Parts: sequence; structure tokens; C-alpha cells
Amino acid sequence: MISMNAAEAATAPISIEYGDPNAPHILDVYEDMRCSYCAILEHELGPTVARLADQGTYKIRYRVANFLDRGNEHGGSTNALAALGAAAVEGVGQFAALRVALFEFRLEHGSEGFADPDVLRGIVAQTSGVDFLAVSKAINEDRYRAWALETGPASLAALRAHWAAAELPGRAGTPAAFLDGKAVEVLTEQGDPVSPADFEANVQAALQSEPCAAAGAAERTSPSSSPR
Repeated sequence: MISMNAAEAATAPISIEYGDPNAPHILDVYEDMRCSYCAILEHELGPTVARLADQGTYKIRYRVANFLDRGNEHGGSTNALAALGAAAVEGVGQFAALRVALFEFRLEHGSEGFADPDVLRGIVAQTSGVDFLAVSKAINEDRYRAWALETGPASLAALRAHWAAAELPGRAGTPAAFLDGKAVEVLTEQGDPVSPADFEANVQAALQSEPCAAAGAAERTSPSSSPR
């Protein structure tokens, strides 16, 4: 069985970037693939978030955590994150497509299936634009589990740093978004996704506000990098 060793995982990127690498702003998006609120948010707001990236307003830096596994190294969050790593190696477009498909599955069927590699391969097989042979082979070989186990906690640590720097109340949680370090509201007080129009207004408000101090350590990522 092929696997990424600890040294490789420690130097691989801990986030995946989507959009123009020369975009003037960065939107950090924090999520856990088992998170029900994240799945609902993607369903309701995902196209708007991606469209603004496609238009060059910002590039998205996806930071996927696995804290909902509660330390289970073979839990659904980690399995789904490892599958996303395999897709990202094939290209950011494949990562984006599989991410949406995983959240659609989460929304319709819950997250328990993510613990089953056969379920993940089935999702990959049904996702247009994803190289089934390459990604399913990586899932079979468990190629990116070490990367997922490195990336998940690193994403949670980065979220906590962003949360503290933005002086947000309560405990850090997903989903969350920060534009150049400034919190962008994505959920209402009732826990529902904000409307696409409100999200765009929140982005504009963040762009016009005072700069926020950078949170966290230097990022191990580049626009063209993937978790090899």
C-alpha cells in the first residue's frame, strides 16, 4: 500500500487555492466536510463565492479541517479530505468539483458514508470533471491520509488564529470566512446562510474596512501547488 510519509506531509501545502493567483485579496474559507452547516452554506452560497473569485475580486484559500472526527484517523472528515487531496493533485478544477459533490452528498445523505472508501469512490465516479481512475486509485492506496492528518489540525489552528485576530466572540467553528484577515459574515444569527446579495455586501464592507493584522504562521501553499 502506498502512503505519504510524515516528512512529505509536513512540507505539503495545507490549503488549496482557487482563482487568479494575482488577485489582490485572499478569502480564507474554513470548513469540515462532515459539517452540516458547511454543506448548507455551499448549496446556498457556493456559486456566489466562486463567482467572485472567477471575477478576480479575490482568490479563495480553502482550509479544510477534520475536527469532527474527534481524533479518529479513519473518520469521515479525514477520508473526505484525503480524497480532496487526491483530486487537487489532478488540478484545482477537479478539487472544486469533488468538494461540491461531497457537500451535496453530505446534504442529502449525512456524513456517515464518508467513513467508507467505497462510498467516496462512488461519489468520485459520479462527479463530472474528476479523473475517476486517478482519484479512486489514490483512495485505494490511502495515498493522502498522512497529508489529511497534517492538514486538518493545521487548518483548525489557522481558523483559531484568524478568529482571535478578528476578535470574534465564542469558540471558533465552521463554516467561517475571512477576507484579508477580516471576518466576513456567512451565517445569520439563526444559523442560516446569508443571501448572495448580503454576502457580496459583506465582502465589499470588508474591502473598505481597515486592514487586519495577519493571523497565523506563514502559509505552506502556492497557487499551482497541490498536496503531493
